[in-house]
Amino acid sequence: MYKDKIVLVTGASKGIGRAIIEFFSINKATVIMTYYSNLDLSNKVKDELIDKYGNKIDNYYLDLHSEESINNLYKEINNTYGHIDILINNASLSIDNDISELSKEDFMEVLEVNTVGTFLMIKYMSKLMDKSGFIFNISSTDGIDTGSTISINYNVSKAGINCMTETLSRIIEPKVITICPNWVETEVTKNMNQEYLTNEMKRINQVKLIKKEKIPEVINELINNDVVNGSIIRIDGDISE
Repeated sequence: MYKDKIVLVTGASKGIGRAIIEFFSINKATVIMTYYSNLDLSNKVKDELIDKYGNKIDNYYLDLHSEESINNLYKEINNTYGHIDILINNASLSIDNDISELSKEDFMEVLEVNTVGTFLMIKYMSKLMDKSGFIFNISSTDGIDTGSTISINYNVSKAGINCMTETLSRIIEPKVITICPNWVETEVTKNMNQEYLTNEMKRINQVKLIKKEKIPEVINELINNDVVNGSIIRIDGDISE
């Protein structure tokens, strides 16, 4: 299905990112995955998927705090491939704290990685794309109406991505789409305080976690059904009435 496509996915070693690159590997795309802090894990995932599916996968370092790092990635991909077909901005950061304890530095770091990092990825990587391309930003319903009071910086960063998507859709050639899931079943939700998770899901009336495999399924549906440029696509877990 994607045999002749080149797909770039940030934060691809685990969770939603891992599910996304596995989907595209199954469908024989060339996958470019990025890592930030764990090269060993990233290489392990890369080797496992190549052994299992036989597609081409490259692995690059990326620091979303740094425009220089993003520009370097752009240059490497341009030199190696010359173009990409799909960009999926998945990597993100959260630093939770009560408002009285949340520092300006922590607030700004989350915005720098999530919102500015996404902007810079689109600024550079869209140069490698044409009007047949797709950019998917993985945001959150926390940027709409489910945000926790200890995640103000994260909520703001995701709301910024949602707004930016609509604006950029009127500027650049590839389609720009944002996907906003609520709580997803990943290593993060598995390892977090389960009482907190249960209470948060009750607060937003979410009955069960979204399977991480749902995200690439939705991406595939949107690509194949000519999604409207600039769309904000919400994915709710089963919601109680």
